Amino acid sequence: MRDDFESIRAERDAPLHHHSTAGHHYSGLWKQIALGIVVGYLALGLLGVFGWWAFARLALGGLQITTP
Repeated sequence: MRDDFESIRAERDAPLHHHSTAGHHYSGLWKQIALGIVVGYLALGLLGVFGWWAFARLALGGLQITTP
């Protein structure tokens, strides 16, 4: 039995579609990157503040300060 390969089309044979909007595909990407940097910086800042607060509370929790 012989295979029929006439109906198979390679993807490279498909016509390429170049639209004028291809350059606008990544037009808003800089906004998403900037927003990600700002949100990430704020989130890491809050985690750092909470971490230092927890460390100070644990480290100084048993410390008694008495005045003479």
